[in-house]
Amino acid sequence: ALSALSLVLAANCDYSPDSEYMFEVMLPVEDMARRMNVLHVYESGRKAYDVLLNALRVLEQLDYVVVHRDRDADSGQNKPMRIFLTESFFTSRGISVEDIRTWLHRYRQWAVASGIAESLRDKYARHQLKMARLGINIDGHHSLKNRLKKIKRWVVSPELRAEKERVTSDIERALDGHATNLRQLRPAKGSDRYRNAWRRYAAGGELTMAVQMKLEQSVRAEYPQLNVTDAEKYYRLLLERAGVTL
Repeated sequence: ALSALSLVLAANCDYSPDSEYMFEVMLPVEDMARRMNVLHVYESGRKAYDVLLNALRVLEQLDYVVVHRDRDADSGQNKPMRIFLTESFFTSRGISVEDIRTWLHRYRQWAVASGIAESLRDKYARHQLKMARLGINIDGHHSLKNRLKKIKRWVVSPELRAEKERVTSDIERALDGHATNLRQLRPAKGSDRYRNAWRRYAAGGELTMAVQMKLEQSVRAEYPQLNVTDAEKYYRLLLERAGVTL
């Protein structure tokens, strides 16, 4: 159960250094239980996932996760509402501080270059809005906020932030110039059909970040520079490989 839960947490984690707090799991606990195949629904309609909750407590005791519990409006009970991975989640698996910082930096570059950075920000904003509507607020939990800030300082060093801002600015300028050139060459109507479809699908929540990165890396390995020379064909291939009906 610990391994299964760890895989679900890692696969549905927000890895963007731009987020207010790092490594938040963007999946409700009930959906986690469903993906672990440990969700039990009784005839009365009550749902239980004790296997997940027990495994989560173990990870919490190991300091692999930080869990914010709050009152569930439906059941009236306290349950895990927001879950964040800690630095120990990674270092316990042999990942060094420098490795995780480098990986996050490359992830940010990839998100900007792939044109999905804005979609990721929108997805995070929708998640924050959902938490606010549910009345889940951690502003008054100072020890929790301090712990989450400490995690972010651990993975996003001042040097990394400065480098990220410089590289991001350079990439965005280059992409703006490239986009202008492409717009001059493309027909205006329907020219971004597959690109927009892929972005909607990626932001819709059905596709995990790990699978998305794997698909994009696979297409780029087979067709280097296709995303530059024929972006629509590139996004159409991504949609086909993801099993999306065109």
